[in-house]
Amino acid sequence: MKPLVLALVAASLVAAWQAEAGTAPKDVKLAVRGTKMHLRLYPGSGRTILLESGSGLGADTWNDVAPLIAKRTGATVVSYDRAGMGSSEGLDTVYDVHDEISRIHTALHALKHDRSLTLVGHSYGGYLIQLYANLYPGDVEGLVYVDANTVKGIDGIGGAETLAAGRIKANDVPDPTPYQRSNLRLSRALVATQEMMRRYPPVCAVPVTVITAGKQWPDTPAAVVEGWRSGHAELVRMTGGRAVVADGAGHMLHKDRPDTVVDEVARVFNAGAGRAAMPGIVGLPCGKGRSDDETAN
Repeated sequence: MKPLVLALVAASLVAAWQAEAGTAPKDVKLAVRGTKMHLRLYPGSGRTILLESGSGLGADTWNDVAPLIAKRTGATVVSYDRAGMGSSEGLDTVYDVHDEISRIHTALHALKHDRSLTLVGHSYGGYLIQLYANLYPGDVEGLVYVDANTVKGIDGIGGAETLAAGRIKANDVPDPTPYQRSNLRLSRALVATQEMMRRYPPVCAVPVTVITAGKQWPDTPAAVVEGWRSGHAELVRMTGGRAVVADGAGHMLHKDRPDTVVDEVARVFNAGAGRAAMPGIVGLPCGKGRSDDETAN
């Protein structure tokens, strides 16, 4: 059988399996707060798992792992393209992380998937799930951080200004593409976003897993790697959450170790049923300064 025919047969089998498992994705576009947003839904039960991508990534980055999560949990799984990424239209306004969260919350509300949420955030998406849980705590049942940004971790690798400078230089080119314009928009506001996130500590009262990439970063001083990982350790300490190191995985952890991501999302999803997040207190671990019910792991 020719390679093209084999590929078509394989694609048909995957599509049939997804349809049987209830994980065949549905792509929708919504007009939300000044732009048209593309979302990809894997239909399931009334509870929802939201996948937040890293900086410069969109819905497609979850294409392999999202159906596995949907099949394992039975939940509706949602990934999406932020403004200027993938199939979502770009914006010319100054980037504001509050506006980013308001936009996805509005979209989820329109789709009736804004309640009973488990939030999963990769890289920059870690900031977004933490802010979302602070702004809409009653809707959030659990969080999974996937080699995610933390305030302490970004400080530990040289600070937001240093990180932003490199990204701005890479994308500030003549006649930038929509993708580059989107990256520029986010990067130029990265220092402001970092300072804003200092006001929104990790939430309490729901299960939390923090997954850290186990593979050493190439050509990176050990002190920088430890600075990044120190943010994850702090996140675990503040939430009383579960720490997981994904051996053999790099920063694109959901690509390298999808099994680990699926396992931890399923664990948090099951443990979080019926719970609601409680905003944390800056500088205080969960369980300190309030009731013991702040820890739920």
